Amino acid sequence: MEEIGFFTQVSNEISSLDLPNFIIIVLLFFVPFYFSKKAETLFFHLLYSFFGLYMIATMEDTRVIYDVKMLVGLGLLLPQLKFIQYFTIDTIQTIRMMTTNTYYFFITIYYKILRFIDWIKSTYIMLKTFFTTFSFKKEDYYEQGRSSQQDYSYEQKHRKFYEEPKQEEQSYTEQEEPKRKPKYEEFERFYSDSAYTILGVSADDDYETIKKAYRNILKDFHPDKNHDKSPEELKIYTEITQNINDAMEKVESWKK
Repeated sequence: MEEIGFFTQVSNEISSLDLPNFIIIVLLFFVPFYFSKKAETLFFHLLYSFFGLYMIATMEDTRVIYDVKMLVGLGLLLPQLKFIQYFTIDTIQTIRMMTTNTYYFFITIYYKILRFIDWIKSTYIMLKTFFTTFSFKKEDYYEQGRSSQQDYSYEQKHRKFYEEPKQEEQSYTEQEEPKRKPKYEEFERFYSDSAYTILGVSADDDYETIKKAYRNILKDFHPDKNHDKSPEELKIYTEITQNINDAMEKVESWKK
């Protein structure tokens, strides 16, 4: 019933529309439409979009064609529909990138803290070894009749003092490398120096094509979309996602 009443009212208003009212209606619509279409800066795009939405949201007239707020609001809003679409998408992507970068920041801090703790442990081991093997008494080192077994033991202790931290570091590397190497070879493209290679596009592609490729590839490698992966794979996917974001930031600075 409401739809029938609405169309009936519109039909009645059109049938009773005379030339002066028609001219006024056209001016009320096309004047704001003209100025809104001429907007070039972000400020005016946002200004016209906001006032257009505000005018339509605050309509109170029971008439349809003669509603001034509706005419002005549509005139301001229609040229900005494409801008509102891209602005909303870019805002969402920016918020996601900011959130992702914040996540990477805390992950970096976490690993730095772990390295600092490992350094403290290594320093403690070095100092402990030093003070357990060192003596201020010369006779302890140059005592006559000292057995070859004692000399060998002393040499072993000092070798341990110098080499123990290196062995810990080497063991850590040996544990990590075999797991990471195949992954780096498989995803070698994402560690390229070229931002276009990482995104899988060409330097001649337009910005919209590059941005579409960026969104698609980010969906495939984002850690939040790959919960079924192993911890090692998630760590590599996190690095790849960071490289993809860095590549996109470089391309944006070149294209814009």
